[in-house]
Amino acid sequence: MAEPITARQLTLLQVVAKHPDVAREHLVKAGASDPDLAYLERHDLIRERAIGHYRVTHLGQAVLKRSL
Repeated sequence: MAEPITARQLTLLQVVAKHPDVAREHLVKAGASDPDLAYLERHDLIRERAIGHYRVTHLGQAVLKRSL
């Protein structure tokens, strides 16, 4: 069974979607934890493009649209 996305993870996904190529340091300062980022990467909702910078994937965009 798939793990449900938490409110914090959804907020992180929204931040990454709003600010493409956001640095990992900025996400950590905003309250992101390593398990939250790992969850988003493991489920292919975000991808690390340049080292330490994240972008939302197509699947991540679909999750955002469904969450509205």
